[in-house]
Amino acid sequence: MAETSQAQAGTPAGVPVNVRPQVATSRPEERGTLEVKTKALEHIVERVTLETPGTVVHASALGRLTGSRMPKADIKLVGNAARVDLDIAAVWPCCVTEIATGVRDRVLREAPRISGVDIRTVDVTVHMVELDSTDQPGRRVQ
Repeated sequence: MAETSQAQAGTPAGVPVNVRPQVATSRPEERGTLEVKTKALEHIVERVTLETPGTVVHASALGRLTGSRMPKADIKLVGNAARVDLDIAAVWPCCVTEIATGVRDRVLREAPRISGVDIRTVDVTVHMVELDSTDQPGRRVQ
């Protein structure tokens, strides 16, 4: 076996000079599948929800102890189709219909793009909270 000179292209010893990345030669449908778990889809939906203007993170006093907070997605996943029940928090005063519609539309558009799961329905329940009770990171002065 012939050895490659280290002087070629300044490569370190043991690294072949003419290495090309491997390209998949099989068709996409033969390469395998992506299985999205319910918990992962919940996280995706909750993250997408928080990107919608007007939504905030909120946990009640009991929720802080138990670790539950809003937004909270409940996913019913059957095969590659999902139904989403979503509880979100918004600071009063606000336009509830705009926030709920914005969340629903964003989840229907972005969650399938990210996860590959077909989102069939999104039911949004908006909970009104006071600004002081949100878990939004505040500005610190030092």
